[in-house]
Amino acid sequence: MAETKPHVLVVDDSRVVRRTISKFLSPYFNVTEAEHGVEGWRVLRQNSNIELVITDIQMPEMDGYTFICKVRAEEDAGLRDIPIIVITSAEDEITRERAYACGANDFVLKPFNNKDLLECTKAQLSDYRESVERVEKVAEPVEEVVMPNADGASLTAAVTYIDTGMKMLASLNSNAIAPHSLALVLRFLPLLKFCNTKFELGMDSEIATFQQRVAAARDALKKA
Repeated sequence: MAETKPHVLVVDDSRVVRRTISKFLSPYFNVTEAEHGVEGWRVLRQNSNIELVITDIQMPEMDGYTFICKVRAEEDAGLRDIPIIVITSAEDEITRERAYACGANDFVLKPFNNKDLLECTKAQLSDYRESVERVEKVAEPVEEVVMPNADGASLTAAVTYIDTGMKMLASLNSNAIAPHSLALVLRFLPLLKFCNTKFELGMDSEIATFQQRVAAARDALKKA
C-alpha cells in the first residue's frame, strides 16, 4: 500500500516542523525530509518518485528562494514542473511575492492548520497530475508526425508544430505554466524578431518595448 501513496519532500531546517508535517501527512503520502535547500536539491535530483515539495524560506546552506529557482531552472521538465508549496512564518507580502516570483505554486503560513495543509497538498497534486495527463494526451498525435529535415522544412509544417505546441500549453493548468511563462516568452521572441525582419512587418518599436519589459522581468527574478 505504501508504494501507491504519492511521494512528498519536506524541506525545513526545523526538525520539529519536519517531524510535525511528516507525522500528519504520512497516512496519505510517503514523506521524505531534508534540513535545508542543498540537501533538498540532492534528494530531489536522486528521487524521481517525488511529486510535490513543501519548503521553508529561511534556511541555512541554501534558502527557499534559491532552492525554488534551481528547481524551476532545471532542464528536466519532470523535475522543473513539480509543484512547490512554501510554508513559512513570514507574513509580509514581500516574502509571498518573492516566493511566487521564484516559481512557488502555493503559500501556507506557520503555525499552519493541518487540515489546510492537507487540502493544499492534495489540490496541488491533483492539478499537477491532471496537467501531466493532458500533455500526454495532446502529445500523442505529435508522435505520428515526422519532423521535416532542415533542407526540406516548409512553413506549413513549422506552423503546424507551433500550433500543436500552443494547444498543449493552452491545456495546462495556469498554476503549472505560470513559473515558466518568462522562459516561454524568450523562446518565441527570436521568432517574432525574425518575422519582423523577414517580412518587413514594421514592428521595431513594439518589439523594442516588449524586450525592455522582458529584461525588467528577468532582472526582477534575479534580484529575488
